[in-house]
Amino acid sequence: MKPNASRYCIRSVVILLLLFVPLLAWAIGPFAIVSDSHVGAKNSVYGTVIERLDERNVSMIIHAGDAIDRPGSSKQWAKFLEITGPGKTLHLVPGNHDIYGEQSLKVYLRFFPRLYYSFFDGDTLFVLLNTELPGQESMVTGEQFSWLVTELSRSFRYKFVFLHESPYPIVRLHGLDRHEEPRDRLHRLFVQKGVSLVVAGHDHIYGRTEREGITYVIAPQTGGWLPPSFVTNGSSFGYILADRKGSCYSFTVLDMEGKVKDRFSISR
Repeated sequence: MKPNASRYCIRSVVILLLLFVPLLAWAIGPFAIVSDSHVGAKNSVYGTVIERLDERNVSMIIHAGDAIDRPGSSKQWAKFLEITGPGKTLHLVPGNHDIYGEQSLKVYLRFFPRLYYSFFDGDTLFVLLNTELPGQESMVTGEQFSWLVTELSRSFRYKFVFLHESPYPIVRLHGLDRHEEPRDRLHRLFVQKGVSLVVAGHDHIYGRTEREGITYVIAPQTGGWLPPSFVTNGSSFGYILADRKGSCYSFTVLDMEGKVKDRFSISR
């Protein structure tokens, strides 16, 4: 083979590998979904959750927002990161206790420089949105929505979306349902682009529903205000463990005693 032909073949192989990276095997391993830790609140159990994850050798956390209790508190952000600890891969979508107005936004950006972003692992795209942008609260609109259209147009087998306020909250008018037109547009985009899973927090009550083939989940809380119905009926605290098993994802919802509250899977 001539030298030029050899270089051409190598370049072709490299290009093919780059094109088909989303189809290659996944490498992340098990991960946890945590929400509403409200570090700084007296009843936050975020530290206990981290201990549970360490016991299970889970090193990646996707946090669905309200990491801290007081918006704009650098002290609480430092404490949140201290509790999370070294050796963790942390992905965070901001909640209304993380960003509440321009001043707290500036503080947030000192710790987390991206307002919204995506990453992928093998055949799975993870999209982290922001429902707390000043002037766009409880919506995904404007530049963020345009960016989202581009991201979700990418070719992946699985597309998982994370945001703080749910399009379909358990508590009425406590999420993106405050603005029905942009909420409905967002859901239509999820359907059109083949999103499999949408995870939110904010309600402090675990819930799971399905709409047009999309699983909508509201993660349990790990701190903060306790819904009145749980004052006498037990705690709403907990977290979600996720793992890839063959060609599908399995999700297990656990309370703070390690009891299974729900199980479900996502497959395509």
